[in-house]
Amino acid sequence: MEIDRAKDFSSPDHDAKFALRLGCADAGVLTQFMAVPKKAKGYNSEKNKEFRAAKAWDDGLRQLGVRVHPEHSLGERLPEGLRYAAVWMVRRNRLSRTRWAGHVPVAVLVTPDPSGEGLARVEGWDDEARAWVPYPVMLLRLTRQCEVPKDLVPAPHDGEAPAVRPSWWADMAQQRRETEEWLQRVRRTLRGRPTMLLAHGQNMRSHWTWLQDGTVVADKFRDGHAPARRLDPDLRLVRVRTARNRETAQWWGVNPDGPNGLAAHLWTDPTADPGKARVFWSTTPKARTFKLSVAADKLAPRINAKGEVTIDTDKAAWNPGLVEIAVLGCHPGDGDVPEALALAVHQLRQAPDLPDALSLPLPLHLAGLAQEYVLPTRSEDDGDEGRSIDSASDADPDTGAAPGVETAPEPEETDWEQLTLEIPAQAASVEKV
Repeated sequence: MEIDRAKDFSSPDHDAKFALRLGCADAGVLTQFMAVPKKAKGYNSEKNKEFRAAKAWDDGLRQLGVRVHPEHSLGERLPEGLRYAAVWMVRRNRLSRTRWAGHVPVAVLVTPDPSGEGLARVEGWDDEARAWVPYPVMLLRLTRQCEVPKDLVPAPHDGEAPAVRPSWWADMAQQRRETEEWLQRVRRTLRGRPTMLLAHGQNMRSHWTWLQDGTVVADKFRDGHAPARRLDPDLRLVRVRTARNRETAQWWGVNPDGPNGLAAHLWTDPTADPGKARVFWSTTPKARTFKLSVAADKLAPRINAKGEVTIDTDKAAWNPGLVEIAVLGCHPGDGDVPEALALAVHQLRQAPDLPDALSLPLPLHLAGLAQEYVLPTRSEDDGDEGRSIDSASDADPDTGAAPGVETAPEPEETDWEQLTLEIPAQAASVEKV
């Protein structure tokens, strides 16, 4: 569908895009939007309309589950028939009174075709049916979860005292319990075939606390209150972290014989014991949309390749970020090589049908894009153009909401009535002690 940019509507409530998406989903139809080409002050979408249309069609095909699977080059170093599962927390609307957000877990399963020609079956988890369903079916069914209840407790009857709504901490504890119960149901379906389970640290760790540093134990697994246990024989667990919230560093390759470069590779700690390293770092080439040379300098003039003096202070630069790949669980005694598993994740970032490398491995990328159907929202970089997250091409899920880095609400965002009820009870307990 072609639709005006959000800025051209008289108010956000008049933007029909989200209503169209939900209504079409009720009719069983997937949707893809593209901004109407137009010229305005400081805005011109006519000059790249062909490119945007091509990317919109490409993203529409992605919603149908059509995506070329990156084939690994590791041969027998990986288990035969290895599948890739990814879990992701997508955000729902904020509660009307408490104003904190609810989250819904999403799982995607990518099963490569044995032919090795880039074919793969993409499925999503349907928790109501307790089964894996085709990816587009999962997207449509997720629209039912785009709203959360306005109140977490029923209204009181006549003569009853008003019910107390749970605090942010109680609500988060409930979300964690529900997420881990959901994870247990998903994990059971992954038995019987070699599977690599991928999770994004900044997205998942607040709801699946086992992923947190200081909690996780190598080659074990915990998805509830029970103690950690041995990893299922067919399961491998990999955590991915990105530069989100500055948790991984920027990087460059030092070249003693010339300018520094941006090499695409998988890196490891040179001080780690050979074959025992569990943490690796993935780097990819500079995106094609950034034309600036890697030798650019914003602090002083430099001599470019033509021998001319140039100044780069007015150029948009690309900040390369490391993607950390931590192999949290595998089976070294059965022949698993952590470095090979990490290299497979690194290669999953390089989809053959996309012009640039992905920020995340393809299964995580597909799981994160389910956000479009759970809560249609605008990306953080809409700016003046009002570009929606799916107006031209695949969005980057890594730039969206990150539940794993969110903190408790500020005092002004809490329910003061709830606080006044809790404070006297806390004071009484202190006096009693």
